[in-house]
Amino acid sequence: MKLFYRSVTREIKLCGILGHIGEVNRVDFEEALELMNHRGPDASATYFSPPFSIGHRRLSIIDISDQSNQPMHSADGRFSIVYNGELYNYKGIRDELTSLGHVFHTEGDTEVILSSFIEWKEDCLERFNGMFAFAIFDHHSLQTFLARDRLGIKPLFFNSSDSGFTFSSEPKSLIRSLNRDFKLNIDSVISYLCFRYPVSGASFFEGINSLKPGHWMKLDRHNIKEIRQYWSLKESLNMPKISDPEKAVSLVLENLKNAIDLRMVADVPVGAYLSGGVDSSLITAIMSRMKDSPISTYSIGFPNSGFNEFEYSRMVSEKYNTRHTEIMIGMDDYLEKLQELVYLKDAPLGVPNEVPLYLMSKILKQDITVVLSGEGADEIFGGYGRIFRSAEDSRFLENWKEGNFETDSTLGARLSERYGAEFRSEVQRFLHLYRYTPTHWLEKLFSPDLLEEFNRGESISRFYSSFSEVEDLDPATQYMYVFEKLHLPGLLQRVDTTTMGASVEARVPFVDHKLVELSFRIDKELKLRWNNGPVEKIGADSSEVDDTPKWVLKQASVGLLPTSVINRKKVGFPVPLSKWMDGDFSDIAKKKILSGSMVKHGIIMKSGLEELLSLESTSNQEAMLIWMLYNLEVFLEIYENNISI
Repeated sequence: MKLFYRSVTREIKLCGILGHIGEVNRVDFEEALELMNHRGPDASATYFSPPFSIGHRRLSIIDISDQSNQPMHSADGRFSIVYNGELYNYKGIRDELTSLGHVFHTEGDTEVILSSFIEWKEDCLERFNGMFAFAIFDHHSLQTFLARDRLGIKPLFFNSSDSGFTFSSEPKSLIRSLNRDFKLNIDSVISYLCFRYPVSGASFFEGINSLKPGHWMKLDRHNIKEIRQYWSLKESLNMPKISDPEKAVSLVLENLKNAIDLRMVADVPVGAYLSGGVDSSLITAIMSRMKDSPISTYSIGFPNSGFNEFEYSRMVSEKYNTRHTEIMIGMDDYLEKLQELVYLKDAPLGVPNEVPLYLMSKILKQDITVVLSGEGADEIFGGYGRIFRSAEDSRFLENWKEGNFETDSTLGARLSERYGAEFRSEVQRFLHLYRYTPTHWLEKLFSPDLLEEFNRGESISRFYSSFSEVEDLDPATQYMYVFEKLHLPGLLQRVDTTTMGASVEARVPFVDHKLVELSFRIDKELKLRWNNGPVEKIGADSSEVDDTPKWVLKQASVGLLPTSVINRKKVGFPVPLSKWMDGDFSDIAKKKILSGSMVKHGIIMKSGLEELLSLESTSNQEAMLIWMLYNLEVFLEIYENNISI
């Protein structure tokens, strides 16, 4: 894709990539590439040079010359690259490479990445600022280098076996390329019900994993030779802390403006999701101040009372005179697009708002191709007040454990209910709070053997290993670190799927790695500003109201956003699941779940499922669990010919 900017043709490679090292059927490979048509509807190309087979689908904004086609090859024919993403600082790197003698034949960032690798090998990644997943083949040494951006904005899945190595932007293309079935990954299934995403980095197909964010991989022919982490957030935690409020606010605003500026380089309309929350509203405000003409903004919601945020998004839209579009959807539209999106994602949906985001992306595609989104702010600035507040309560837990509170006291009862008596570490407390499905429902739905296997598996072990990396830090910082490492990749996959499924490029300024590094240097008291109150308020679910999560970001918004937007309670993206469970959706969900594959194959115990589905009324949490089980069955139904249980 090319954008014209300041009289310079700019190529941006938003796409789907596919590659195989080893023997592969050419027809299967080309059909596999076609399955990612939505990622690149404008062009498709393959290159076969055994043992390397690579393919690329391209999304174009402005016509691209043939010279910029992918797969791209070095001038001497030794190296080939397939690449998905965007390198925001490629022009500066290109200038440096030119001074070193490199000659460029295109104006885009693909050739810059290829030349950077030729010049600096894996050290080139330290220079990159962007979102990317790419593979570079060395036809002389028969080695391959793969890399993924620091935060995991762009996906990269792979399968390694004795017969070959395959990688792809999506599991479906990988499966079709290999033309074989895969077994259902039970660890991913339970991880999904617990945490909304498989936190291990695995897919729902055994043997298909993703390269972790901030990592590269080297292959010798089709064998994995080395996997190494090239970026870690932990390094920024060892830098001097920023404790001055004024300085912190100034640096946050400065870095956010820089991140947005980089992501607005385009000569085509650039719009923004505008939910009415602080994160998207602040992006809209800064974008509007950078543009001479009004930007396009989009909000989506449901007609049910309390399930849209139009009141607040209108305030921001009117303040900055944006070309604002409000989209209203109902249950029928939602369920129709849910199945479509599960197929695009190759996984059950993690949160209900993925469907509205997908619908909104399809509608805004009529006017724009690039959209900025506010994902990531909650993770790096402490936006989950209920969970992060709990970390601050740990000092009272020790008193409770030591018997300094009466067991029948209000405080003792609150702490007991919220945290339990058996939690001996921060990771145990975090898992209790972070888990979406309550333990008692997990025990009713899954056999003790399966749960025991899950608790010993990769998903849970990643929590323990992540906490161990920062065990010397305060609990709140530990929680935010784990959120960034384990929760954020799943969130970013949601952004990638909902936008690329509609052939739209999403850019996420809050996930600029320099801004992320800065946020973890800021003293936690400037992100998590807890108001003083009676001890009985400890662990209250009202922390988002009574306290001020993301304090430094909200201070950066003063003067840019209406006060009512800055001070409003965080509500997320509400979807009326509980209301739907009282209507037609209840029958639809129950029928699919009870007759589905999970019960049929004994993965879920029917007795527990019947108890859940027979509840006269469902809480939000129980409605969410039913919705997730419904998603699982939709997924298994779509892949019944490609997955074994």
